[in-house]
Amino acid sequence: MRARELAKSLDFTLVRAGVTANDVAIHCATASRLHVASVVVPPSSVAMAADALRGGDVKVGTVVSYPFGFDDTSVKAAAVRAAVVAGAREVDVVMDISALLAGRFGTARADLGAVVNAARGGTGARVMVRAVLEAPLLGERLLRHACGVVALVGADFAVTATGVGGEARTQDVEIMREALPADVGVIAAGAVGDLASAIALLDAGAQRFSTNAAPVMVDTLMGVAA
Repeated sequence: MRARELAKSLDFTLVRAGVTANDVAIHCATASRLHVASVVVPPSSVAMAADALRGGDVKVGTVVSYPFGFDDTSVKAAAVRAAVVAGAREVDVVMDISALLAGRFGTARADLGAVVNAARGGTGARVMVRAVLEAPLLGERLLRHACGVVALVGADFAVTATGVGGEARTQDVEIMREALPADVGVIAAGAVGDLASAIALLDAGAQRFSTNAAPVMVDTLMGVAA
């Protein structure tokens, strides 16, 4: 795999406690150097990241109802609208995992559908909605049901996990790729820390993967000492 190809499959994450303005500036500068697909930053950092990356080829993403998906639907929708206005063009929203586990698929569908509607309305910007499924908690049957919900509401991607409920696994990617229509992408996320793991997840059917180890991975492929 070429370094450029890997970079354009990569979401460079900066989602942790204590993120500072300097952290965001360094993160965006690195993302621009590597030409990754996107950065994923906290909601409060979206405007700064959008300013830093304006005119370049790196999209700005953020997270909503992270990491548990507990927020009320109206809160999720409002957070998405605010993120889009601030400059986010990709939004990771954690689905109502409790509803999925309880078999209340209509509830999960209404929740995610409201988020998709919030992302697509108002500014006219093309915003990608990425539904986080927390696959390690669901098991294969519920994971397939969750993929059905994602497809029904028109989300753009299904994300394997937040990392809190477990790491990204190739078997989850394979199930999701099989269960989803071709126009819905799969993103592998959750403790993707090395190049071999990333390539295995892409080979399993993921279009993108999320990691905070982008410089090491891309520079390794370029033959640059990390």
